Amino acid sequence: MAVFLTGDTHGELDIAKVDLFAKTAQGLTRDDYLIILGDFGLVWGNPPSEHEVVRLDWLEAQPWTTLFIDGNHENFDLLDALPVTERYGGHVQDVRPHVTHLMRGETYEIGGYSFFVCGGAHSIDVEWRTPHRSWWPQEVPNERERERISAAAAQAGEVDYVLTHCPPTGQYERYRARWSGFWGPSDEWTDWLEKHVEGAFAYKRWFYGHLHFDTPDDVPYACLFNQIIRL
Repeated sequence: MAVFLTGDTHGELDIAKVDLFAKTAQGLTRDDYLIILGDFGLVWGNPPSEHEVVRLDWLEAQPWTTLFIDGNHENFDLLDALPVTERYGGHVQDVRPHVTHLMRGETYEIGGYSFFVCGGAHSIDVEWRTPHRSWWPQEVPNERERERISAAAAQAGEVDYVLTHCPPTGQYERYRARWSGFWGPSDEWTDWLEKHVEGAFAYKRWFYGHLHFDTPDDVPYACLFNQIIRL
């Protein structure tokens, strides 16, 4: 079993790294996993576009299992409507039999590792988007969700890895100057992650996407975008 992590795919926009992965990965099976750290973007159109259907079918045809957490660029009306089942020790939603959404505030056992997962982020381009067509208010958890996530974090005890879409505030601000002003300052959601998740339990490393940046491989808080790494 192997677990691979990568950053945002944004539907077709940034999925070329997965195409390359498919060409170079050898001998993988359904017991091997590729986890996308939010902004999956292939649950978007209602009805789905032909490109979305073709790409989801393509992912389903690959030998590995694809998992994703939610970012801010997802159609949450469609995600929220998917049936919820249990797998890997937590709740999940299947888009295809082997393309699966990992839900917020869940702890999973996947590929021999334990993960605490919490998707969501604020969109910086919300003023140019249309509610429930290109932007959804569910992009960050509401108060009821946050209570549940906070309780789950307090009970997690110890996991191998934390997977989120955006980082807690301290890590966000550490790297923000490198992004040439593309990203705004940290916000109330990154503050919430720092207060209610970051110190709530023990973990080895924290991985996140969102910022379109690849940090060095050995840092304890690692941002992934173009890289696909193996744990």
